[in-house]
Amino acid sequence: MRLSGTDRSRRLLTAGAGIVFAAVMSLVLIIGFRLATEIRASVGALQRASELETYPSVVSEQLTALRERLDTLEYTGHVHAELAGSIRGFNRDLAALERQPGLDPAAMHAAAALWRSYAGVLTPVLAYDGEPYSDTATTSSLSRSGRVFYAHVRRAELFAQTHAAALHRQLATVSASLQAGTAAAAARLRLLLSGGVLAVLLLGLAAAYLQLARSRGERAAREAQEQTRDILATVREGFFLLDADYRIGAVWSQALTHMFARQDFAGLSFEELLRDKVPPETLATATKFIKLLWGERAHENLMKSINPLGQLEVSMDNGRGGKETRYLQFDFHRVMGPKGIKHVLCAVGDITSSVLLSRELHEAQENAHSQLDMMVGMLHSDPLQIGAFLDSASAGLKHINAILKEPARNHAEFSKKLAGLARELHSLKGEASALNLMSIAQRVHHLEDMVAELKGRSELTGNDFLPLVLKLDELLAHLRGVREMTLRLSSLKGGTPAPEGTLSTPILRLGANGPEELASTLHSLARKLAQDHGKDFMLTLNGLADCPRAYLPTVKDCLIQMLRNAAVHGIEPDAVRRAGAKSGTGQVRVDFRRVESGYEMLFEDDGAGLLPEALKEAAVRRNILTPQQAAQLDNRATLALIFKPGFSTRTEVSMDAGRGAGMDVVAKAVYGLGGKIGVSTNPGRYTRFKIALPAASETAVA
Repeated sequence: MRLSGTDRSRRLLTAGAGIVFAAVMSLVLIIGFRLATEIRASVGALQRASELETYPSVVSEQLTALRERLDTLEYTGHVHAELAGSIRGFNRDLAALERQPGLDPAAMHAAAALWRSYAGVLTPVLAYDGEPYSDTATTSSLSRSGRVFYAHVRRAELFAQTHAAALHRQLATVSASLQAGTAAAAARLRLLLSGGVLAVLLLGLAAAYLQLARSRGERAAREAQEQTRDILATVREGFFLLDADYRIGAVWSQALTHMFARQDFAGLSFEELLRDKVPPETLATATKFIKLLWGERAHENLMKSINPLGQLEVSMDNGRGGKETRYLQFDFHRVMGPKGIKHVLCAVGDITSSVLLSRELHEAQENAHSQLDMMVGMLHSDPLQIGAFLDSASAGLKHINAILKEPARNHAEFSKKLAGLARELHSLKGEASALNLMSIAQRVHHLEDMVAELKGRSELTGNDFLPLVLKLDELLAHLRGVREMTLRLSSLKGGTPAPEGTLSTPILRLGANGPEELASTLHSLARKLAQDHGKDFMLTLNGLADCPRAYLPTVKDCLIQMLRNAAVHGIEPDAVRRAGAKSGTGQVRVDFRRVESGYEMLFEDDGAGLLPEALKEAAVRRNILTPQQAAQLDNRATLALIFKPGFSTRTEVSMDAGRGAGMDVVAKAVYGLGGKIGVSTNPGRYTRFKIALPAASETAVA
């Protein structure tokens, strides 16, 4: 079908607008994220600086209180401890603030220098641990050490009163510089967002064909907004008063009955309110905090900043014999009377919905990043190859589903199912990694984790496989999304759009999985593996054009697994290779050729080779062999261990190795075609695999 000039121009304009849109939005998001991170750090530093401004007066007041108690011969221990805590807090916050960029260096230096001058007068006060009083039969007075201590306290008090204002001014200057930097960053962020909005509006005029996707996004956004409004509409705060005995008064809000699942709160102590709902250590901390609120000298704003009940996780009865977790937020305000503190007003909000929503949004953000990474990878891949992979992946997942449905009644049958699942999943992950479809590879990797966890259980039942079924359904849904995205990207690149609602189309299958596509996939995988594992090697392919089309899927699976195996286990890092008098660039070679009996494929790398003793140790470590059995193996039988299910020399699992399924997959695939596989090695020099396949007419492969 020939396109008119107008249609061609419109499509070019749409494709260009889409590319520009993606570029602009990516740039806006990256810069916006950086600015938001900078603002968040600046706000935290500004809060810390604001708190520091209160310390000079607090230290001065605490020194005065300490001196007054010495004057009246009262107990000084708790005041001395509060003073030490304030100084430690100031030192900690000041050190953290000094590491914050964007400060006024002169003011910060002056504040730090002035605070260091405090050390000369505060150190003797803090270091004192003696008994300041001496008692006689009739009276008490300052002891000799107490008089020295009093002199130190008095000197520190005068020093603090003299320099508190100056220190406060320097800290205020630091806060002002932070506030100015934060305001400037916020202004830049607003400007950036305004520019991004303008760019989106302009580019949106050329992206009319994406209206359906945009409508779906807008509908999802509206649903999210409606859920948020519903959450906000149902939030109710609970209010009650605590008296001097830390007991709830006779009046409280009705919301408390829903939050704490009880009707009567009058006379209930704060400790009893939370008992059995929070861990003992949390309850102890909360009780201490409530008692501190009644201190006459306690700074209310400072107390709010250290509130340990800002987000409290409580366990409540759900009314059905079980427990449910809720998140409550406590806020406290002192009610002052003519004689001082009269009550403490407690406000309790149920923020469970907000906490859970925050987690969902975080997960959605992570999923969005994963989708973006996948799109970038797909832009550099051939849609035909991706489509062919999706077809084979769908078939593979159907096979996995069939394995899950197989009946099993004992541990051996369950273990057999797990072994089959491990092979299929490892093969699927390898091909997804080869095409750089990491969102699929990571999901399959998670399924492998679940299979590995089941393998480690001593007893298995059919119910243990239910989470695998759920994750498999999620993977199938993700594959459908990837297929739809592939079709859209194919349309953007100028291909013919696929019919709506189809999962497999001729345009994606045409020419896929040919020798050229296989070679391209393998070279792409080799580059990715070299980058991921920090190794330098060259892949050479010979004779793949002679591979019968019926063998291509099996050859592809085998070469992907063997290439990953060579990159992880075979090829050494550059420094190791050079130390062994080798070239810094490793060599991986594949030769496929016709022979009298059918076909022969050689896979060889010039890497570390296989060490028989290391193979035996790995087999014993993974309980494949006993030490006695391992000691009786000859070299040939030892090399054959690499084809055992679950065998791997790696102690840690990664995306490319450690499952013990790679060479098992290769062996099963070769045997499935009626072929043979052998391995030879020279430690430190090479590892060579030789695969013999029958003539294509001798196999049932279609």
